[in-house]
Amino acid sequence: MKAHYLCPSCRCHINVNNDIVLIARACRGKRKGIVYLHAELGNFETKFTDDFLPVDGDQVAFSCPICHFDLSIKNNSKLARFAHIDQEGKESTIIFSQIFGEKCTYKVEDKKVTMSYGEHISKYTNPEWYIE
Repeated sequence: MKAHYLCPSCRCHINVNNDIVLIARACRGKRKGIVYLHAELGNFETKFTDDFLPVDGDQVAFSCPICHFDLSIKNNSKLARFAHIDQEGKESTIIFSQIFGEKCTYKVEDKKVTMSYGEHISKYTNPEWYIE
């Protein structure tokens, strides 16, 4: 079994091959588009539709492409999350930055960060950002 990514609301799969597919909306302006995040944790390769090209520092809001659920974390709108099911069937939460250019991703199991990736991980060290 390969790893799967799911919307935390509708529980539908949001990954296709090596990409996680999300809807993105720029917080400034009305720009919307489809974003493809690389499914390998720690790989920050990102692709966008031609009509949605954020620049470093832009905050975006990600949502599920199926049910349009807002993936933002209530306690910190700079972060978003979705569910991850690994090859053994164990579920965790993946938390990532919604600030374009920030490279930080966290794998959370039982409300504890078990893995972190990226050069900006120290920006979000307080566990309060996940407790909902």
